[in-house]
Amino acid sequence: MKNRNFIGSLTVVLFVVALGIVGPWVSISPYDMSSRNFLPPSWNHILGTDELGRDVFAELAYGTRNSLFIGLVAIAIGLAITLVLGGLCAYKGGAVDEMANVICNVFLTLPLTPLLLIISATLQIRSVLMVAAIVGLFNWPGGTRMIRSQVLSLKERNFVKLARVTGKSDQKILFGEIFPNMLALVFIRIFQQLGSAILAESGISLIGLGPSKSMTLGIIFHNVITSTAIGDTAWPYLVAPGVVLLALTGGLIMMGSTMDEVLNPRLRGAFPRI
Repeated sequence: MKNRNFIGSLTVVLFVVALGIVGPWVSISPYDMSSRNFLPPSWNHILGTDELGRDVFAELAYGTRNSLFIGLVAIAIGLAITLVLGGLCAYKGGAVDEMANVICNVFLTLPLTPLLLIISATLQIRSVLMVAAIVGLFNWPGGTRMIRSQVLSLKERNFVKLARVTGKSDQKILFGEIFPNMLALVFIRIFQQLGSAILAESGISLIGLGPSKSMTLGIIFHNVITSTAIGDTAWPYLVAPGVVLLALTGGLIMMGSTMDEVLNPRLRGAFPRI
């Protein structure tokens, strides 16, 4: 918490999170089309309106909330897979670990973005939860390999061998001895993977394959591209979702990188603080 880079990025992320949590409570419905299209910013519409007369701030607030939800659900799914394949299977070792490693390697070779596009395109109706599940099911291999290597190293340490001698079960050793020593690494991966999950959703939503009936940051980008916003120079409508997405994902990635810098002795002091 003494690192200024971390505090700065945390402040930016918390501001965006506040927008997603508080914004929907203080804004109108993002589907209300009672105003004229492409109105400039005013007291009634602080970021103006879009091509259908909807309030841009309301779209941004609801879109941020749904994008955060997709990212968190995707992280939960990916983390569960990581803890099983990269944690439990690695600790068991033998054929179980080899099989888990093969599965991880197969998913690492799959082209993630085309695969997400194909799956999304085959689903006619896509809910926010469904999109989150799709992203989460393919957003775990990198973190799993990292966790696996740490488990393979830690399970040979003396404190784990002592726990085995004292008769502790595998579950108690894994969750009580090994995983607590990996919390820093797990949090680093959570921040980094959360940013990549939100970017993945924005990418598939950008071309119209995101949630069918919900607003996300990617859906806003899609609406901007398919409307006449660029020709009509509706700058708040063009810039606002990009700024929010950049602030959120950039802040999350910076938080993960700063934690890695501070907690990893090999990187400590390698990057200048600003």
